[in-house]
Amino acid sequence: MKINNSYPYPVLYMNNDDYSNSYFKTKIQVHESFGEVKIHAEFDLNNKGILNLIENQLGVYLVHIECGQTSFRNVYQTNKKTLDISIPTNMLRGKILIHSFIIAKDKIVNYENDLLNDWFKDLPISFEKGNLIAVGDAIETTLFEDNLELLNLPSIVKVTKSHKNEFMEVDLHSNFITISLPEYEYNQYAANANSLLKNTILSTVIVPCLVFVFSKIQDGREDLEEYTWYQVLEKIFAENSLNIYDVGTDSLSALKAAQMVLRKPLRTSFEEIEKLNKMED
Repeated sequence: MKINNSYPYPVLYMNNDDYSNSYFKTKIQVHESFGEVKIHAEFDLNNKGILNLIENQLGVYLVHIECGQTSFRNVYQTNKKTLDISIPTNMLRGKILIHSFIIAKDKIVNYENDLLNDWFKDLPISFEKGNLIAVGDAIETTLFEDNLELLNLPSIVKVTKSHKNEFMEVDLHSNFITISLPEYEYNQYAANANSLLKNTILSTVIVPCLVFVFSKIQDGREDLEEYTWYQVLEKIFAENSLNIYDVGTDSLSALKAAQMVLRKPLRTSFEEIEKLNKMED
């Protein structure tokens, strides 16, 4: 995204001197966690007049995110001093450009600011909705491909058919987490594994399985650490700056841990259902 250095109205920007004794800075942090890119922006504005615009809902902080490889482009707004953004990792790849601005939320007329430089003093100043008021910091970051083998949970989970059980059961005592489904449930699972509701079906089976797994880790960790599935999950948590030892405690419940590992499966399931309903309409 190319930033212009010249505007027909005053813009608070490090590359010009439209204002005196003023600055707009943005601290931008980026990290990946469980299939999402997390972006945290902290805005530092030193200009009382512009700050008043934001407090009066006439101006707003804005973060613009762009990815050339995936053609992703979006903006996020807030009138608070911090902004947290989450974007699915599969929507971003390679070089990511993140810019910060303050823009006019609505039309602003007869704009005045005590810190404007002298050549603006006697000029009538107005901002149209969407005009830039200030330009903050920008960063460029690069995202690398996920380790798909590591995060592909079916590689450590086996779903089998049971001819005698009436309910789903889970066995943890091997290198794979083995899920045994009653015959009818298994047949439906297998037949619809690649349907329009495949993620919904997968979540129906895997979510309760992982909740069970994580609830058992605290009770019998020493007996489970030798298995491949435990080591894979341990690495997943470590690479997302979490400790598997916290799973099943008050700080990270088994239910939340399961949803984090599966990357918000409820949302994915409801998106599938919504898409299917729209097709039927």
